[in-house]
Amino acid sequence: MDTKAEFRAHLKARRDALPAPTREASSTAIGTHLDRLCRDRHYTRIGAFWPFGSEVDLRPAIAAHPAWLWFFPRVASTHPPRLAWGTEPLEKGQWGLMEPALAQHFLPPVQVLLVPGLAFDEEGYRIGYGRGFYDALLAKLPEDVLTVGLGFETQMHLPVPVEPHDWPVQALLSERGLRFLRPEA
Repeated sequence: MDTKAEFRAHLKARRDALPAPTREASSTAIGTHLDRLCRDRHYTRIGAFWPFGSEVDLRPAIAAHPAWLWFFPRVASTHPPRLAWGTEPLEKGQWGLMEPALAQHFLPPVQVLLVPGLAFDEEGYRIGYGRGFYDALLAKLPEDVLTVGLGFETQMHLPVPVEPHDWPVQALLSERGLRFLRPEA
């Protein structure tokens, strides 16, 4: 593949090709691992995302913990890329994404941030949809927030192009479990 756009299209097609029952079972396993992480570390404020297309579906995990505060991103600006964060209720926003109706935090007040992507490498670098929202956020996030790349195992451990503005996550979470990439995490 010659361009990042072609690489993204390939990665998205690869994820889309996973059979729906496989994605559902894997999403359930990811939710179980997430539950364990949050309970073990006493996390109750989680930065999450509503599934878009064939992404990991966190809705059952979210529904299982109504007492936890789940924060979701809303596109606040595309130039520069900037997200705002809020809780439910959600509404359809830009690009058809489900976003909080009210998003008042530019830095999510969370203990753990779940970061979507099309692919993740061994060092926690990711390739997303190419708009730079999460890299801009990761650059400003307090160090005490655990950042976790979230995806199916088929999206993990792939070579991704890394540029100077890219920021790695501290851990990866798939249906196979949670893997910390740095000892301090």
